[in-house]
Amino acid sequence: MITKVEEFRDKHTVSGNNKGDILITGFANVENKKCFCIMADGHRYHEYGISTGSLLLCQRGAAINDGELIIVKEDGAFAIYLYLKDRKIKEDGDKRILHSKSKAYAKVIGSFNFFE
Repeated sequence: MITKVEEFRDKHTVSGNNKGDILITGFANVENKKCFCIMADGHRYHEYGISTGSLLLCQRGAAINDGELIIVKEDGAFAIYLYLKDRKIKEDGDKRILHSKSKAYAKVIGSFNFFE
């Protein structure tokens, strides 16, 4: 599950190599052929460190667990949803909630913010 930004930063250091690759601790077993990045737009998931301009690392086919952020494709565009098993929990007006894994396009496995 994606954790709040402070917890994520402590667990995943970022470095580079002489080939121009970005290396992130904890992402060694990610299947790169199933991964893609998208830019976030909005503030719905700011407690996860995600806001407009955040780069989201997503993986298709990754196991989805209760409480994780997922990507859904809607009319050709991507949207972020919170996956929750409990069908009694409804959208709170700000967060989009999805109760069916079958609609998930990918799982958000990381978010990154870059500042100048």
